[in-house]
Amino acid sequence: MTSSLLAHAQAVPDFTPTITPIEEHDGILVKREDAWARGGASGAKARALFSVASGSQGIVSAGARISPQLERAALVAHALGIPARLHTGWGKITLETSVAVSAGAELFRHRPGRLSVIRARYRADAEHYEPLGWACVPFGMEHPTYLQQVSEQASRLPWVRRIVVPVGSGMTLAAILRGLNASANPSPVLGVRVGGDPTRTLRWYAPGWETRAKLVDAEDSFDTAVGNMLGDLRLDPHYEAKTLPFLQEGDLLWAVGLRASALT
Repeated sequence: MTSSLLAHAQAVPDFTPTITPIEEHDGILVKREDAWARGGASGAKARALFSVASGSQGIVSAGARISPQLERAALVAHALGIPARLHTGWGKITLETSVAVSAGAELFRHRPGRLSVIRARYRADAEHYEPLGWACVPFGMEHPTYLQQVSEQASRLPWVRRIVVPVGSGMTLAAILRGLNASANPSPVLGVRVGGDPTRTLRWYAPGWETRAKLVDAEDSFDTAVGNMLGDLRLDPHYEAKTLPFLQEGDLLWAVGLRASALT
């Protein structure tokens, strides 16, 4: 199964436009950041990982056991021919950790598996490897390259009735708001929260975010996969798919990426 998932990911054709397209699916506009692909890794976060890791000696990153950041970092490292050291929590094997290992990453499982522990172990590893020329990408893609790239994409958006985006760590929403502000785009934003509390990240990277965006809780928890089709478009079952109950005519859905396990 894992080898099949890895093969499906690596079979996705490279598609690396400077500005990702906007398409209409089932009457909803979709910002196709998820369509960006290279070397089997897809989505806006893969794009940032390639930018950060190109020319480096390796990648150090972290994520929950069902975080697509693990598999994306591993696939990017594999495509660049460099090693990856990935930190996650102790527990059962997931499709995401399996894909990461199959792509050649070294996976470190920490007990207890709390996010605070994973972050601490990542920071210790990053402090050692960053001076050696490794690219270090924190939990939740909290990296200036990701912030800049997504902000640039958002600054090119047309005015729309509403922008809808899944919210995990809060980095994507913060970057979108920065881009909208830079281009004086007044489109309101609805963030559908699928993870923990993102307000610390939003306050830090997008001060005054409350005046532009509203947060609502997803109907299902982060670790629950839900039906993930918008017309003929496949969405990530843990993130974008959870915005489906909230989408209305005239909305633009910001699609961040699709994990390998959702390709089949």
